[in-house]
Formats: sequence, structure tokens, C-alpha cells
Amino acid sequence: MSKYKKKRESAKLDLTPLIDVVFLLIIFFMVTTTFNNFGSVQIDLPSSTIQQTDKNKSIEIIIDKDGNYHISQDGKITQVQFSDLDAYLKSAKEATVSADKNLKYQTIMDVITKIKENGVDNLGLTFYE
Repeated sequence: MSKYKKKRESAKLDLTPLIDVVFLLIIFFMVTTTFNNFGSVQIDLPSSTIQQTDKNKSIEIIIDKDGNYHISQDGKITQVQFSDLDAYLKSAKEATVSADKNLKYQTIMDVITKIKENGVDNLGLTFYE
């Protein structure tokens, strides 16, 4: 007998072929599976009784550095007086006020007050130089 014992090498299991086989089985079952449409449920949705209104327009009120008022509506820009804003705001649902950065704050507040008096729901403010 020898003085030194031989160390036994542990058996190593190579997982690469096992992973390849599992991957091929997954692909096989994915390709051969048929999907049926029998599991769907038909739902009868109720119809709406609310009528659409014409008040879906949005306008932009532009105030330049000289205090002139312009209306941008449907891609057209029209110069108007402050007193004429009511006619445009009656048909609008949302409005945006675009004003010069150096304009007096009271001018902008007058326009916002007029917008709220006409019942416009959504209001946006933008400033430019």
C-alpha cells in the first residue's frame, strides 16, 4: 500500500446539453400549441345618451407688448378689441392666454377674469419674450 491516498475527482455534470434539450422542448411546445377563441366573453356595451356639443373649440388669446389682443382660432389669427373677446369665448371650451413677458400683470388678470365669466373650463398661460 502506498502512503499517499489518491484523491478522488468528483464527477462533474455538464449542464449545457440539458439546457439545449429543455430549450428545444420549449420551442417545440410553443410552435405546436394552438390557441382557441372559445374562451372569450361577448359583452353588450350600453350606448351613450349624451349629445355632443359644439363647445369643443379651443382658442388662444395673444397679447403683444403693446397691449393689442389677437385671437388664434382654427389656425387663423385675428386682431380684436378687449370688448370683443366675449363673442369668441362663448363658443370655446378651453382657452390659452399667451402674453409678452414684460406686460402688466393687471392686463393678464383682466383677460383671465373675462375667460372665467364666460364659463371656459380649461385655462392655460404661456409667456414669451
